[in-house]
Amino acid sequence: MAQDVNLSLFFKGNFDEDPDAALQALMRAVLIRSQFLPTVRHVIGWRGLKQSSGAVEGWTSKIRDYPGVFGLVFMGIEPTPGWTGGLFGLCYFPDSAEALVERCSLRAAAFTQSGDYRHCIRNFLQHPEMIELFGIGSLLLCVRDDQRALALVMQGLSSQRTVAQEGVRLTQDGQVFQLIEPGGVDQDFPAFETASAFFDVLAASVSFNLEQPPGCLIDRRYPGTQVVYDRSGCVSSQDAPDLWDGLVALGYGEEDFNALCSAVSATKTDPISEARANRPEEAPRDYQDKLWWHAHQLKDSKSIDKKILGVDERPPLIILTGFLGSGKTSFLQHFIEHQTQRSRYVAVIQNEIGEVGLDGKLLDYTVTEIDEGCVCCSLIGNLTRAIHGILEGFSPDYVILETSGLANPLNLLDEMAGLEDRIRFDCTVTVVDALNFDKALADYRIALDQIRAADVLILNKCDLVTDSRRRFLRQRLGEIKPNAPILEATQGDVNPALIVDVEEGAAEAGERRPSIPTGSTGGAPRQTHFQDGLWSRSLKFAGPVHRGRFLEAVELLPRSIFRAKGIIETSDPPQTMLFQYVAGRYDLSALPDARTRDRFLTLIGKADDTGGFERAEQLLRAAET
Repeated sequence: MAQDVNLSLFFKGNFDEDPDAALQALMRAVLIRSQFLPTVRHVIGWRGLKQSSGAVEGWTSKIRDYPGVFGLVFMGIEPTPGWTGGLFGLCYFPDSAEALVERCSLRAAAFTQSGDYRHCIRNFLQHPEMIELFGIGSLLLCVRDDQRALALVMQGLSSQRTVAQEGVRLTQDGQVFQLIEPGGVDQDFPAFETASAFFDVLAASVSFNLEQPPGCLIDRRYPGTQVVYDRSGCVSSQDAPDLWDGLVALGYGEEDFNALCSAVSATKTDPISEARANRPEEAPRDYQDKLWWHAHQLKDSKSIDKKILGVDERPPLIILTGFLGSGKTSFLQHFIEHQTQRSRYVAVIQNEIGEVGLDGKLLDYTVTEIDEGCVCCSLIGNLTRAIHGILEGFSPDYVILETSGLANPLNLLDEMAGLEDRIRFDCTVTVVDALNFDKALADYRIALDQIRAADVLILNKCDLVTDSRRRFLRQRLGEIKPNAPILEATQGDVNPALIVDVEEGAAEAGERRPSIPTGSTGGAPRQTHFQDGLWSRSLKFAGPVHRGRFLEAVELLPRSIFRAKGIIETSDPPQTMLFQYVAGRYDLSALPDARTRDRFLTLIGKADDTGGFERAEQLLRAAET
């Protein structure tokens, strides 16, 4: 008798309240938790994973032996009695130099050679034609209503074949070129084989997270079809005796998975072949050595004592700091994408000022937020708990502490010494706002201390200042922190390889010490944002705001408001928007995939203007509908 599944091992969602959200969250948990242990993700076959922005859940990933990128997108609920099933579309975007490009359609092949192909892959959810051109099959993730059984099902054609009934011609410079002969094949893509490679990796991740192997394998082959089109645009489907439509299902827990497969099969005819197995030795030869039979045993890899082997397992810690609105989160997004493409995983601790933390809702990775206060000020003890919490459950390649824009990183020095057994300090990176540099330094001592604490300085927003101004800022930064390298950036985009292990001899030394500026006061408290005379308060919205009136209110905000950020809902048209405001400059952009239902603004201003928040609240409330 098969063992019941225990989703609570790694998942806490509620399928009754919101099945759409729960199924997307379950897939997210399977994907993400398989990445945090470097050894596990490498053995399973993952080579990179990134969440893609869109109205629904979507991911791009790379796996072993495939140079291209796979895309996974949530398509909706698949109604099945007794089950909650989520349908996911699967795409494969071949590398432009990959042999599989030749087996794509002419349109798809031409797309792979275009200049914006890679950009479109990263944002494929925003380009529906990408899913149409490069779709190779579907995945179904099903959970039984009592959550004691789970199934993962893949469906796809042996080959996606498209026939040009009248051929394809190209006229260029008065000459006619016959690209495809009448009745010739435009596309002949090995969909099932390619989709199976991703299925194997995903299924091994399911077994790893459930901590049990599948108790049932079902393989069915149905009659296949091919697509035929003519010059008028008429498209039809016709039987293709040499093709088949494949279905592979893995069942976890005790259940009649045959009935489930019949219910969810895209092909309602009888199968031409079928195989079933409960153990690997009973399976068809092609399935006997699949890792998903054994991936549950990989959980024991965490018990290996690598200290005996002389391996330092402590992840490097990078402290990311910078004054309000300097571009820390933008840099962090670029850093994470860079590491993910290299099969490295980043754990982030974010420290927010205000009742509602925003930045953790804009980034697509697991975040331990420390809300309402500064990790470098009143909540210093929470840093230790956050780091211990992350390292208890995960093995990240990097830990990044993104401090609040009002945090003083010098206040971390004492606590860092107590964490040496768990982490290895790498560097402090300070992002400097080239546009608002003078004002920040003139008004806030914290901005100066953030620069003095840096091992690496990123001069951001260089595109918004003149060359002479940029040279002056480099000189001024060099005077404040003579030994720190200065990297120039636009929108926080710098090569992370220039930052990690930037100090010569760091590799030999094994770790760094936090940068302590000359004249440090040792254990004495350093400047905090309260001493600089700043306040932070959050404003929540119960409903949407009128866009025009909201922007008018923003233009009239008191000069004492230095920074504002948050998520709002507009009524004209109905849309979720991200709002960012720094020293009079603001940006309002669409945020279709907001991962929170909260609508709020966090305002930061000067304490010498006692009525600043109240006036700002009155202006902004007037925009509510």
